[in-house]
Amino acid sequence: MNSLVYQVLWTQVDTAVLLVDNHKRILDSNPAANRLLEVRERSLIGQTLLQVTLSYDLLSLVTQVQSRLNPEEREVRVTRDSNPLILHVRAVPLPDESFHKQNRVLLLMQDVTELRRLETIRRDFVANVSHELRTPLTSIRAMAETLQEGAIHDGEVAERFVEIIQQEVERLTRLLEDLLILSQAESKAPERVRFALNDQIQKVVERFQSQAEKSGITLKATIAPNLSLVANPDQIEQVLINLLDNAIKYTPEMGSVELVAEPLAEGVRVRVSDTGIGMMSQDLPRIFERFYRVDKARSRHSGGTGLGLSIVKNIVETHGGIVTVESEFGHGTTFTVVLPCLPET
Repeated sequence: MNSLVYQVLWTQVDTAVLLVDNHKRILDSNPAANRLLEVRERSLIGQTLLQVTLSYDLLSLVTQVQSRLNPEEREVRVTRDSNPLILHVRAVPLPDESFHKQNRVLLLMQDVTELRRLETIRRDFVANVSHELRTPLTSIRAMAETLQEGAIHDGEVAERFVEIIQQEVERLTRLLEDLLILSQAESKAPERVRFALNDQIQKVVERFQSQAEKSGITLKATIAPNLSLVANPDQIEQVLINLLDNAIKYTPEMGSVELVAEPLAEGVRVRVSDTGIGMMSQDLPRIFERFYRVDKARSRHSGGTGLGLSIVKNIVETHGGIVTVESEFGHGTTFTVVLPCLPET
């Protein structure tokens, strides 16, 4: 091959390439390999594979290829600055016919860490949806079969069973509605218009006043006048609804929930605080995960689907904003949403 063509291929391909000798020492590396392993140009040369990757799986692969002189490929885990990577590696032997038996191996490596992470999320999501659907469906089926077997003629029992069936159907409806909202938020960019955010917040707060009063909770709102935002009004309303619903749901009687909305230099900040049960520090990194519940029993009893905060995070980030949480177990929680001032689309 023309040396110029070889040089272009070696430097421009996105696939990371390492050339390794029979002592598992790196003889050469291309720029993609340097980027993948986060090292300066040519600083890989002379180091062993184990020094660079801390991967015995990769070492085993090279040993096998040098022994059998057949190409092999597999996924291996390597460590880069304490961060694990999953690499798809194809190892190709370059046998030396001389008596020195310097069997070199060419390693072609592609980072599939994010791909595997997304596959795991997808599997977990399907498993969680299946579980969340199975529970109410099992209950509905059991109640229906019991009614068919004669319980329908017992007025008191029949009434109780029909009530349970209705509750489970409502639970399924809420779950499917949340799944639809999440799917729409993820699948397409929101259509944005300018609207009066302060008016929208006031309407949402008024909507929750009766629920708060019924629960013996004080709901207070401090809303700056003339707050406007370029965003999708329906999605922003969904964020407000989910945050207020959560706050009221997990605040005991005699507690309080407060919403504060104020302008920032380059956006708007909305803060929802409660004096509720709060969360332990180990739960905070996971609360925006789909179907993650801090208090599983209470969440299901109160009708939660486990998707509300995932919806909030997705909508806020799709609008270029951020959502954060502060909480102390037994002393309440504060969610803060910051949305930027975007141009109209």
